[in-house]
Amino acid sequence: MTLLSKKGALESGMDEVEFDEEGREAIARLGEDDLVRIDRAILSALDRSWKKAGFIAAGVMIAAPDEYEEIPEMFYALRIRALAQASMIEGQGDPLVLKTFEIRLPPQNAG
Repeated sequence: MTLLSKKGALESGMDEVEFDEEGREAIARLGEDDLVRIDRAILSALDRSWKKAGFIAAGVMIAAPDEYEEIPEMFYALRIRALAQASMIEGQGDPLVLKTFEIRLPPQNAG
């Protein structure tokens, strides 16, 4: 499984969402390894049943190490959207609306 760790792709997605300066600085400090760790945490919280993306994002944020405490919730929405666009997870709804967007792992034989 190849995880999404390209900072360039992350930065282009950030243009669509407004972050305060503290959030942008916290995101800018993330390295490739941090992105992989966050993606793995998101994926490990999923199975084949649909789950609200907001619930997953909140759980990942709560369980995250202290160095990620300043990362805004919408950053996790962007990571979830990137995973869905890469077909690493399935999604239904608007990926920038965490309360209604639902996600799950794809079938084993998919993509």
